[in-house]
Amino acid sequence: MAGLQYLRIKGLDSTGSTGDPQKAQALRCHVCNSSTNCKEPQSCPASSKFCRTITTVEPLSGNLIRKDCADWCTPSSIQPGQVSSGSVTTECCQGDLCNNALSAGAPRTSSSLGPVLGLGLLLLILGPRL
Repeated sequence: MAGLQYLRIKGLDSTGSTGDPQKAQALRCHVCNSSTNCKEPQSCPASSKFCRTITTVEPLSGNLIRKDCADWCTPSSIQPGQVSSGSVTTECCQGDLCNNALSAGAPRTSSSLGPVLGLGLLLLILGPRL
């Protein structure tokens, strides 16, 4: 009986919950926009069922990683035929802070593409002479 009195004083029901189903079931996701793997945990609206990470890779302008809560989510990977066109990858997960990690397909930095593109251009220019 003393245990129930403690729970009532703390504002909890007999299950240890606050009794507010929305607060108990609110998904938590990282919500941010950055060129790096940002981590900013936030509680999602009750309608959100997914944590989503959208990674946009633009070889000439850099990367953008957008993390948010989503009511629905469809995983996808769009990679146009040309290297200079970049790519967009959408990843979905269900579980608190599950969008913590950087996409496996996303480069860690956009600066690594600069030397590769420069070398490719140099080889195109000097190729006939070699």
